[in-house]
Amino acid sequence: MGCQASGNGTIFNEALKLRIPALEDLPRIELRQLRYFLAVAEELNFTRAAERMGIAQPPLSQQILSLESQLRAKLFTRSRRQVKLTKEGEALQVYARRIINTTMLAAESVRAIANGLTGHLAVGAVCSAIPSLIPELLPKFHELHPGVKLHLQEMTVLEQQRALREERIDIAILREPMAASEFSTRKLFEEPFVAAVPRSSPLARLNRISLEQLAREPLVQVYRSSNEEYSDLMFEGLRATGRKLNIAHEASDMQALLGLVGAGFGHSLVPASLQNIQISTVKYIPLSESVKGSTLTLAWNSESVTPVMEHFIAVTEALMESFTPVDIFGRVPQPALGNALLKKAG
Repeated sequence: MGCQASGNGTIFNEALKLRIPALEDLPRIELRQLRYFLAVAEELNFTRAAERMGIAQPPLSQQILSLESQLRAKLFTRSRRQVKLTKEGEALQVYARRIINTTMLAAESVRAIANGLTGHLAVGAVCSAIPSLIPELLPKFHELHPGVKLHLQEMTVLEQQRALREERIDIAILREPMAASEFSTRKLFEEPFVAAVPRSSPLARLNRISLEQLAREPLVQVYRSSNEEYSDLMFEGLRATGRKLNIAHEASDMQALLGLVGAGFGHSLVPASLQNIQISTVKYIPLSESVKGSTLTLAWNSESVTPVMEHFIAVTEALMESFTPVDIFGRVPQPALGNALLKKAG
C-alpha cells in the first residue's frame, strides 16, 4: 500500500524524526577539539601534545575542558606525574579517529572529483601484503579515485627496490629492514612473528612454541640474497638461543617458504598476517617469547612524486589509522605510524 500521508507528513518522515536527533540535541564538537584530544591521548602529556599541534598549552587544555563539558564526561585523569585516559576517553579515541579519517577521506573524494584525478599507479607488494592489506586498500582507493588505473605486481623487497630505482613501479609495499635508504617511507604497522610448522610435525600439537623448541628443528628461510637484513631479522630470536641453526632449505619469497613448510621440508617464522594464507598442511602457532616484529612499510622515490601517488599515500595512512582492535589481520596491530593525518587535517 505504500506510505500513507498523515497530518504531519508521511510515516517515513515520522520514522526519520525518531532516528535522527534534532540538531540542538547534538553535542557541539569541533574537529579541532577531536584533533587536540587525539594528540593528548597519544602523547599522554599536554605540553608535548600542544607542541605537536603547534599551539600553546593553555588553549589546548581549554579545548579539552570544553570537549569534556560538551560530552558531560571526564576524558583524562590528571596528576602532577601523569595523564591517563579514562574509560570514556578510550571509547572516544576509537570514534574520534574514525571521524577525523572519514572527514579526510571525504575531502579527498571531493577534491578528486573536482580535479578529475586520472592516470596510472603501479604498486609493488610483498606476497604477505596481498591477502591482508591489499583487499582493503585497493578497493578503497578505487572508490575514491575511479579514474586511476591500478597495476599491482607481487615482488620481493629487493625486486621492489630495483623497480623503484628504475621507475617501473610508483609505490612499494614492503617489509623492513631494507638495505636501501634513498627512498621516502611511511611505516604502517608492526606485527609479531608466529611459527609456521608442518602439520606432520610433533610441534603441531602445541598451542605455543618456544624459540628453543623451534631452534632444534630443520628450518626454512627466505634467500638471504633477496633481503639479507629481513632474513636475519626473521631468525634473530632463534640465533639468540645459542643453538647452531639447521637451515635445511631456502625460498625466494614467503609463499614459496610456506609451500616448503607444508611439504614437510622444515619449520619457519613468518609475519602473523600470513595466517591469512591458509594451507591445509601448515599450522601457525604463537611464540612463547616476545621477539622483534616485522614492519610493513610504504616506500617511494621522493624525486618523482605525482598527485596520484600523494593521494594513494594519504588513503593508505587514513585506512591504517581507522583500524581498531579487530582489523583485517584478526589481531591488534601495533601502529608504527602515528597521526600524520591529524596535522594534515589542520
